[in-house]
Amino acid sequence: MPKTKIIATYGPSLDDERNLLAVLKYADIIRLNFSHGNIEEKAEVIKRIRKLSAHLDKDIAILADLPGPKIRVSKLDNPIEIKNGDTVSFNYIDRASGNDVPMDIDICKEVKKGSEIYIGDGEPKLLVTAASGGKIICKALQDGKIGSRKGINVKGSSLSAVPPTNDDVKFAKFAVEQNLDFIAMSFVKSAEDLAKMRSIVDGISIISKIERQEAIDNIESIANASDAIMIARGDMALNIDFRKVPIVQDKIIEVCRNAKKPVIVATQMLSTMAKNQMPTRAEMTDVANAVKSGVDCVMLSDETAVGSYPAETVQAMSSILSYTEDEMPHNFIMQKHASSGHEGIAVAAASISYTCNMRCIFVPTHSGATVKMLSSLRPESAIVALSASDKMRRSLALYYGIIGAKAQKNDSDGAPEVKEYAKKLGVKSYMLVYGHKVAGNTSDAIRCFWGE
Repeated sequence: MPKTKIIATYGPSLDDERNLLAVLKYADIIRLNFSHGNIEEKAEVIKRIRKLSAHLDKDIAILADLPGPKIRVSKLDNPIEIKNGDTVSFNYIDRASGNDVPMDIDICKEVKKGSEIYIGDGEPKLLVTAASGGKIICKALQDGKIGSRKGINVKGSSLSAVPPTNDDVKFAKFAVEQNLDFIAMSFVKSAEDLAKMRSIVDGISIISKIERQEAIDNIESIANASDAIMIARGDMALNIDFRKVPIVQDKIIEVCRNAKKPVIVATQMLSTMAKNQMPTRAEMTDVANAVKSGVDCVMLSDETAVGSYPAETVQAMSSILSYTEDEMPHNFIMQKHASSGHEGIAVAAASISYTCNMRCIFVPTHSGATVKMLSSLRPESAIVALSASDKMRRSLALYYGIIGAKAQKNDSDGAPEVKEYAKKLGVKSYMLVYGHKVAGNTSDAIRCFWGE
């Protein structure tokens, strides 16, 4: 089992229970894309995921990916085929008529002649020839297809709308009702965008998706305000110079590592596996390089949502991750200073495990603070988080190297259970680490056990 976590996107391909079950064996988190479908459908999907997770006896977290203020093609009865040189007109859905392609956000005043427009992941590409009278007229620069609910990206634009939208708020409240584990906010521009969402989803971790230049410019403050960061390369490559994406990705990963926040790399990691049973050499290298750069998670989108080989894809992803982790030099972070009690405990435990070559670190946890800090230090030892709370164990699915394990209760140091888990894992050399408030004192305490 790789230490780097896998997010798989739910879609029609996983309506087949055999496919879903096969994907759940390898995935740590299932992403629900709220840009498609409705709340009733999502509620049924959530039931299915939880039922099969229980069958597998595995803590599968669920991520609600909110649409944000993204411009989309409104619902179409059928896809529109576009040929190079065709004239295509767009209009806000309330004004669209005839052959106009309807949009769900009015951007007619925010584009100009000469702007480039991309549909979906960039096909087709269109050039704006006129934008007046509330209508956008374009010339197609390549063949392609305009599908229902596909995203519309205006190259280099800075749209005035900011998250969360009314739909975001509605979906976020639904996520709270369903006891989901993560919320992903789309098109975040600044740390301030997260404040309103915090008041709605108190207790659910917020992942900021980095897609626009404004977010890249504000990445340090956004990372500090977020629970995690997603490098959403699809929309990013259509909003900034595409050549910059690899360098921007590395810079964002570095910022997240310094801020001790989980970071996800997303989009087209194994995209050809939507139609083929084997990834390309370039895709395998992309996944391996993400591991080597220190990410916590990698994400599959169309590959598992609408692809023909979802089970094979997630298995291939897991295999590449495991092999790369086994072969790469270990990147333990020997931190000398700590700014909090939880951090001090984690630093001490990581240092001891490294010096004494411990195979596993067991961490009974209430808040998750110590075990999350341990993950950020990247000890070579496996990290097993013991908790009686299903919600707590699922919340750790995003973090590199953490294995969630069910504890009998949360008010014990877990020592008896650790011996049993160590036997199951075949681990002879291990540590038990936990922090708690000492009665009458405000400081944290640490106990460590290790043995052969």
